[in-house]
Amino acid sequence: MARFMNKIDAKGRFFVPAKARDKMGPRMFVTVNQDRNYLSVYSEARFQEIVDSFNAQPMTTPEIRNARRAILGEALECELDSQGRISVTSELWERIGAKPSTEICIYQYADMLEICTSTYYESSKGDEAATSFSLQGYDIRGL
Repeated sequence: MARFMNKIDAKGRFFVPAKARDKMGPRMFVTVNQDRNYLSVYSEARFQEIVDSFNAQPMTTPEIRNARRAILGEALECELDSQGRISVTSELWERIGAKPSTEICIYQYADMLEICTSTYYESSKGDEAATSFSLQGYDIRGL
């Protein structure tokens, strides 16, 4: 696990830390996180694991339907550019209160990144993040 600080450029891009690029691969998926004020970036293989986990769940439960919409429905497929950046839509950045020139905090866990604003990172040190939705008791792997 590692933590990096970076800035969003004028086009909504950010540099994927060099240490993370090898584990993430050239194609990634950016989406909302279970915790408010965070985005998740998944490698292609890890995102497919999440899709498969949702597909194995009964869609009769409101929690699963809501989580599927939030996580899979908001997902954005991205590819690294020649400089090691990925571009994220303004809608996703707005979900965490970010915009161009905002400093962000990037956590790396193997083939997954979590992103929040550095302002949120500083304000939430030692505090539990408010959860957007609960998947407790469901077998959703990869999140």
